[in-house]
Amino acid sequence: MDENENWTNRRIVSINRPAYTQKEFDSNFGNKSESDTKNGSKIRQILGKLSPINLLGTFTILSFISEYNFKKNLITDVLSGLTVGVMHIPSSLAYGALTSLNPVHGLYTSFFAGITYIFFGTSKHLSVGTFAVTSLIVYSTITRLEAEYPELAFPNSFENSTSTEGPSMEFKIKIATGLAFWCGVIQILFSLLKFGSISKFLSQPLLRGFTTAAAFHVFSSQMKHIFGIYYVNRKRRKFFKLVFLYLRLFQNIEQINWAAFIFSIVCIVFLYLTRTQINERFKTQLKNIPLPIELFVIIVGTVVSNLAELNKNYGMTVVGSIPKGFPEPQLPEFNLLMDMILDAIILSVIAYATSLSVSDLFARKHKYKIDSNKEFFALGVSNIANSFFQSFVSCGSLSRTVVADSSGGKTQLVTIIASSVVLTVMLWIGPFLEQLPKACLGAIIVAALLNLLLQVRDLPYYWRLDKLDFITWIVTFVSTIILDVDFGLCIGFLTVLFLNTYRSQNLQVKIQGRVKDFELYRPVDKYLASEQESIRVVYPNQSIYFVTSDIFKQQLNFSCPSKSNMITDLSLIENCKINYGCGAGPEKSDLEIKIDETENDTLDSSKKFETIIIDFSDVQFVDEAGCKCLKEIIRDYESDNIQILFACCNDNVIDYFRRMKMELDDRIFLTVQDAVSSKLC
Repeated sequence: MDENENWTNRRIVSINRPAYTQKEFDSNFGNKSESDTKNGSKIRQILGKLSPINLLGTFTILSFISEYNFKKNLITDVLSGLTVGVMHIPSSLAYGALTSLNPVHGLYTSFFAGITYIFFGTSKHLSVGTFAVTSLIVYSTITRLEAEYPELAFPNSFENSTSTEGPSMEFKIKIATGLAFWCGVIQILFSLLKFGSISKFLSQPLLRGFTTAAAFHVFSSQMKHIFGIYYVNRKRRKFFKLVFLYLRLFQNIEQINWAAFIFSIVCIVFLYLTRTQINERFKTQLKNIPLPIELFVIIVGTVVSNLAELNKNYGMTVVGSIPKGFPEPQLPEFNLLMDMILDAIILSVIAYATSLSVSDLFARKHKYKIDSNKEFFALGVSNIANSFFQSFVSCGSLSRTVVADSSGGKTQLVTIIASSVVLTVMLWIGPFLEQLPKACLGAIIVAALLNLLLQVRDLPYYWRLDKLDFITWIVTFVSTIILDVDFGLCIGFLTVLFLNTYRSQNLQVKIQGRVKDFELYRPVDKYLASEQESIRVVYPNQSIYFVTSDIFKQQLNFSCPSKSNMITDLSLIENCKINYGCGAGPEKSDLEIKIDETENDTLDSSKKFETIIIDFSDVQFVDEAGCKCLKEIIRDYESDNIQILFACCNDNVIDYFRRMKMELDDRIFLTVQDAVSSKLC
């Protein structure tokens, strides 16, 4: 098929219109009433947000109640809620123990966080409660403040110097609830400031490297339960924490409790085999609803512990006293704000980023929208509510949300039913779990970490995909392992900012030409495009601001050389003549000959164009440094009678030009073709 035949099978685009500057186009076709009502509309928007209807809109549960379809969703939601509630019990107990609190505090967290979230959250599927990484950070904060305030953490030790009693549980609860309170305050503040997009700054390589290292910290923290080796450690190490942890573990290896070790290994193997050989292999037959194997392990572990009296006969540590009923409300700890502010900020961002990623995943799947700022607000209110009921920081869980969705859950009623199951355990069943071995909870946590630990398999993928993403993963992982979770995340975040800045320095200025007789302009080194006579079209592939402005100017001078570009070279020649005698003899030096030849070639090439059109299609914004750079470019080129025009500028760029009083309205054209046509007329 020749070219003419190919054209007959295509739709023809025919454009016949005048060439417009952006100012002329806005004047003829812009919404003239917009500028007149701009200030008034902003005031109306602010007042509208304060109206009773909008304030009631904050309570998303009202729309859920009014729109609920009992006939369609009730049965599936109830069954899904029961399933998720059963999953809550072992994970809440395990992650409650992970924080070093009584495991029942995990139940408190799951209940109050879930019930509070449904009043304000916009996700229909998210299961809020305990989560491994957030529980680890709570544990890290507790151990750090115990070391910093030993008189509060070990009150009996100061009264009796020979006491070997562990840290005060009351002090631990104060730290956990205070951390939950300030985390909630920060999340609400971020919501009011519209920081819902803050999670976008946490790239996937950063998050996956961080969660992998955090999973290793969680795994290491459970070794005391797995081996049954317990000791009081009052010295807090910030660097090489894991190295000293394993060093102390092996120094006390003769104290290993073989009953706890064997019990743990049996539980881990059983959990792993059930998940991989039954839940995964027979996923279709189970209709994507996994067997509640963790609950089965807890029930069997409790029964065996009671019958065999594992605590009495074999010295295995058990959960101990579990209060029955609601926790007594109490004020959180406010006095330790400055000691936990960094932990609170990290926790608030991690909990939000994790929850939002899960919410967004299922919102896309079921085609409904979530509000990122309302999600921030809902999580913040949940954490503040937690802080008054002896609970720690909550977070959305991917595993529980997957189960809620796969078991047929459609609405927030799933969370209500699941919270009711947790409440039942709190009110009546809790005391029956007092003989549950801590080795059993440690085994559940270790088995649950497998998928996170296997994220190390990301490394070959990121190495092939992008070396900078690979560096982000490695730096975040290593810093989190060597230092701690808080410093590791901060270093990972700074690494992302640094590497993104490095990426932005890779600005390129490409020369464009016209493709055939079309109005399309593409890079001449990539397409069969030709330049217009006396006109050179260039486009930068990034925004022009303080990081890239100098690079842009150098690249433009290289692509569009002119006489003014050679001033620096000429001054170098003059300096060479004065100081080093270049060209002092009858014959010129090699250096001067080379520079002269370069100068002549450059000046000859500069005569080929009289106009430079800068295509701003990829320029999203400019700043003061970028505007000053553009002013210098216009001045330098117009001193050589070369005019500078702009095309395809977005509204943000044009508005900034006007605020900087650039007076470029007559130079900015709607498209590249408009600018070219204006010079060819």
